[in-house]
Formats: sequence, structure tokens, C-alpha cells
Amino acid sequence: MKRIVMEDRSTMAPRASFRADSRPQPRRAIAMSVLAALALAALTAPAARANDFAVSIREVPATAQRVTVPLNGSVIVETTEPMSRVQAVESNIAKIEPINPKQYVVTGVGYGTTQIILWSESGNRQVLGVDVELDVSLLNNKVREIDPQSTVSASSLHGNIILTGTVSGPESAERIMRLAALFIPDTNAPDDFVQNHMTVSGEQQVLLRCTVAEVNRAAIKRLGVNGFLAGENFRDAFAVSQIGGINPINIGAAAGANVTNNVPFLTGQEGIPLLPASTFSLGFPRVQMQLFIDALAQNSLLKVLAEPDLIAVSGETASFLAGGEFPIPVPQSGAATGAITIQFREFGVKVNFTPVVLAHQRIRLRVAPEVSETDFSTAIQISGFVVPGLTQRRVETTIEVTNGQTLAVAGLLSEQVRGIANKLPGLGEVPVLGALFRSVEYQRRQTELVVLVTPEIISPMDPQQVPKVPGEDMASPNDFELYALGLLEGEGTFEKKEEQGEPLPNNGGGESAPPLNSQPEEISLHGPWGFSTAADL
Repeated sequence: MKRIVMEDRSTMAPRASFRADSRPQPRRAIAMSVLAALALAALTAPAARANDFAVSIREVPATAQRVTVPLNGSVIVETTEPMSRVQAVESNIAKIEPINPKQYVVTGVGYGTTQIILWSESGNRQVLGVDVELDVSLLNNKVREIDPQSTVSASSLHGNIILTGTVSGPESAERIMRLAALFIPDTNAPDDFVQNHMTVSGEQQVLLRCTVAEVNRAAIKRLGVNGFLAGENFRDAFAVSQIGGINPINIGAAAGANVTNNVPFLTGQEGIPLLPASTFSLGFPRVQMQLFIDALAQNSLLKVLAEPDLIAVSGETASFLAGGEFPIPVPQSGAATGAITIQFREFGVKVNFTPVVLAHQRIRLRVAPEVSETDFSTAIQISGFVVPGLTQRRVETTIEVTNGQTLAVAGLLSEQVRGIANKLPGLGEVPVLGALFRSVEYQRRQTELVVLVTPEIISPMDPQQVPKVPGEDMASPNDFELYALGLLEGEGTFEKKEEQGEPLPNNGGGESAPPLNSQPEEISLHGPWGFSTAADL
């Protein structure tokens, strides 16, 4: 038997020895030998990469210490071991200076967040988080002095002051905002760096009960006479009076009449018509005399009354209008010829009010009532349309009252007197008979406007507190009630129950009233009102 040694040069694996027989080796033995050589190669391969470059990351633990340093202020940091090295990551935010190997001074230079890394002589390392913010301790002390009842606290974030908590009123909130702006250094707009997250305590909805009344009294006295005089008894003269134009007279010489005879006078085809302006007419047929008299004594009284109830959130504006709108044609320039658009103008009783709820149940109210009406005596014409003017009574003021108090914000009195006399000089000044040659008119008008306002701080009603609305009890009549009795409203469910002595649903109870349950014949939705839990189902 001959011994043969073989060397594999294709790899760095150690040599393998095989025994050669004159007989061929079994396949299983050859496979086992190859697997053993591959295993040795795998075990020796990592040894060639033992010196490769490696990087490890060490994160700052969540429990690492943090310190807040006031801007342009300092804090002292003490360590248990002497430090061999310290370093601030952002020197423009915070800087650190040593006092001794175990004490250091950290000074806030600019707003922001940074880290300070400390290495001890023993090789340990610590990371310290640093936040540089404003010192608001003095501001918090001043806030408690301004409003002791508030729970407002100030904090700083990246140079901004954040105000949170509950304040007693909007006035106190405004004062605190102005005070906080004083603590913002080196800026021309300090209000931009103050964040208001304060909440005003109490109800912030206001109900305004407003009464607007205008009394208009007018008196007119007028007397005027028109007439003519002619006939056989006055052959050589005739007279006509048309002062004031009460009843124009059509009278004159007939065309083609012979001047040598009596001149006949014409009074129209069928006589002089009697116009509506003439309140009295007197004539003497044989004398050919007729008088047209306008005599009037008129007294008028007008009262405009509106009682709107408006609700608005503090600081918001509510408006009310009882009246209407009239169109105004507006010619368009630069458009096609004759192009007109229509705009509308409001008139009537109008009220605008803006409430602000203050502390201690006080309300600052800006109210602007207005009463207006169309006035055709000042009308103008635009493209063939008659546009009336407006007679307005307006007042705008700001008042401050306590919850539930009533104040008269306007008591405006206007008086107009107008007298007109048209007369013929000389004859019109003659007593008694001079009334035939003059026309007089006297007008007097008084207008008074009164506005009463009563603001109340309110909260929404619960379902059991909602009162019945107008018409809720109205029922349609049946055939007998409509045809036999002539009733336009039938007997409602509530009236029947009241007559029979049955209890009515509680529609106006207090806060302690039980939940309202509707009956099947009263409403389309049945069952209790409001939110239902699983226990109620």
C-alpha cells in the first residue's frame, strides 16, 4: 500500500490527508472529508477581519438632569467628582465657567435649549440639559397683586410668555397682558411675544331687553279762500282770487263777443270743477259769485314701539331690524346706455349692541339704536324712478351697568314750528274781509325718542325649562266647530286637560324640575328629552 499526500492550494485551509487504496473509496467517505474541510475554512475566516473599524452610539438617558437658566442669569452646578473637562454644545445659548474642579457657573446667553457635557477624572461622563428662558417669577407675583381672585400663571418658552389660567374679567386679562409685555426685552413689538391662553370665569352671554319708543305729535291749522265775482250787478268789473291755488278758476272774456254789449263770462264747459283741496264752497248764482274755501285743523299722534330681545356672546355684536328696505336705482358708468342696478336701503327700528362682560357682574355695553322712515318730501328722481329720502333718529353710546339694571340711553325731543301766510297786499290785511284775499298755514310737530336698555347675564336653558311657544296650544277645528260654531281654532289638548283637572307637563319649571316626558298625542317624538344612557333604555 502506497501513502499519498495532497495539498489544496486554492484555499488557505490546512492540508488534508487521504489514504489511497488500490480499491476505490466509498462516496460517503469522500463527502464527509469535503464537509470537514469547509468547516475548518469557516472557523478561520473571522480571524482575518478582527481589526475592522466599529462605531457605537450612546443616547442620553431619559432620566438625565435638566436645568432652567434665566436669560442673563446664572446657576451653580456641583459635581461629586473633580471634572477633567466640561463643554457647552451651543456657546451662544449657555456658557459654563469653572469655580473649582467640582463647581461650575452656567450663564444663560440666549433663548433656546442646549447640552453641557462633563467628563470626570475617573473617566465617567454626564450630559446636562440646559433651557434658557425668561425669569417670570416677578411677573407671577405682580399678577397675583393685580387680580388676587385669578389663577393665572406665566411661563416662558423660547422667549415667549405664555399666560394660562382663569381670570375674573376681561379688564383684568387686558391688564395682565400689558404687564407681561413689559417683561419682553429688546423688541419694538412686545405684544407679539405674549400668548394669551387665559379663560374668563363666569357666564359670557348677555341678554339685552331693549325698548324703543318714539312719540310723534303734529298739529296743522290752515285757511285759504279762492273765488270769483261777476254778473249783471257788476257790469264794469269782475274779481278772481287764486291765492294758494286751492281751486284754480277758469274765467275770462269770450272770444268774438261784441264789446258794445255786456261781456259774457265763461266758467269752463261744465262749470268750474271742485277740487279735493277745497274743503268748503259757497256760491250765489244770481250774483255770479262762488267761493272755494280750504279750512283745516288737524291733530295727529303716532307712536312707534319695539321691544326686541337680543342675545350675544361677550365681545360680539347683535343686531335687530323691524322695518323694511326700499330700492334705489344706481346708474352704472362705463356700461351700456341705460344700465341700472338696484341697491336697497334699510329703514325702520334698528338696534345694534356689543356687550362686554366685566368682573363682579358688570356689563359694558355699546348700543346704537336708530329709528328711520321714508320721507317723500325730500325725494329725488333718478332715471325716472322716485327715490324717497330718510328721516332718521339715531344715537350711539357706550354705557356700563350692573347685571339687570335699566338705563335710558336716549331721550331726544325735537320740535318744529312752521307758519306760512300768502296774502294780497293791502286787502289781505283788512280784518275779517281780508280772509278772502289771503291764505295762512300753521304747522307744529313734536317728536320724542326714548330708548331703554336692560342687559342681563344669562345661561342656556335646560330642556325642562323651555316655555311653551306661541301657538303651541292651537288645534285645528273639526267640522262641527268650524261649520256649526264658527270657530277657527279647536279646543287644544292643554285646555281639555286643564278643564278636566289633569296635570300638565312641566314646561317652565326650575333647575330641579324632573325630565320632561311627552305624550303620544302631543308630539311626534315620544319618551324623555335629552341624553339617554344604557340604564335608561
